[in-house]
Amino acid sequence: MKGTFSFHPVKVEFFDETVQPLLAARKVNPEAFLNAALRARSRSSRARRYQGAIEDALVAAEPPRVEPGAGILKSFRTHLERMDHREGELARALKTVVDPDLHLHGRPFFITEGSAGRVARLVEEFRGAHNDDAVDTLVIEQLVNLGADVAKRLQPTEGPDLSPDLVYRADLLARLKDLYDIVNCARRGESWGRIDVPRRPAREVVVTGLPHRALWLHSRAVPFWIARDVDGLETVCRAAGVAPPGFVVPPRRLFAEACEEFPEFAASLHVEVKGPADVGAFVAPGDIPELLEFLNIHGARIIQAAARHGEGQACATLLRKIRECAVYAELTGSGYLEASGIRPPELDPEPEPGAGS
Repeated sequence: MKGTFSFHPVKVEFFDETVQPLLAARKVNPEAFLNAALRARSRSSRARRYQGAIEDALVAAEPPRVEPGAGILKSFRTHLERMDHREGELARALKTVVDPDLHLHGRPFFITEGSAGRVARLVEEFRGAHNDDAVDTLVIEQLVNLGADVAKRLQPTEGPDLSPDLVYRADLLARLKDLYDIVNCARRGESWGRIDVPRRPAREVVVTGLPHRALWLHSRAVPFWIARDVDGLETVCRAAGVAPPGFVVPPRRLFAEACEEFPEFAASLHVEVKGPADVGAFVAPGDIPELLEFLNIHGARIIQAAARHGEGQACATLLRKIRECAVYAELTGSGYLEASGIRPPELDPEPEPGAGS
């Protein structure tokens, strides 16, 4: 599937104590969620400064390319520049040790550890970092894994400014209120919309956009893994001729009350991610050990099947991200959930959740 795909260690408590009460028109106290979201954005943004520096160094290492439609003189000049281009020592070192799909656009924060268990523990350390200095210390330790020279030479870059915390907090509160308003309008048979969202029948919004909106909010506070242009576990298993495990189910557990109230909503939830802003496969916290066992038993076969189509390495990286997410879920007592169209908060500080929802 084209676009951003994400793997989420799901805190079921967030859905039980915040999402489902809002959908049932009950009061909630969002302070714990808001504080966690502000902290997660701050920690992720701080770590991203170093990832941005690595990206800049790797881009600078590439020789200039001739632009399509460039004139003869410009093409000739670019050709000469390519002949004179020389990689710096830092860029050469980074190209040999950095996996962009894992270290820059895969794991949360900036983690270069090898084992899934160590990655999971580092995610918790980043989440619990008390201040920017503590985040910097963790990042530098990860840079040292890439080489002492890399850690000495690499200087962080400043990314785009984040919105003020008060503005971000107000935006999150407004989006929590959206969940409440959408379902209330659906009960009354009304339409729902905002200034920036066209009005549509609210029952339609419940079916097509509610899970994505709820998971987008969850993702502001809980770190997750990302990939591009991939499919989820169910689709990958079927493509490899491996029977998908029975514990991978639609995420009805997270929206149990709404499913009872709106049968069409329950029927709409599914396992395979089908579009650019969708939610799919769910594994309950109690089944995470079985998910890890399934990956241990069948992972090699799935990768071998992908390798026959020239996708072995990409599939190995995909399963690695799923495994790391599941290990982190087991560490934190969370579930597992797949989605599309959700980006990390430091890259997408105030997006419209569930585009088209």
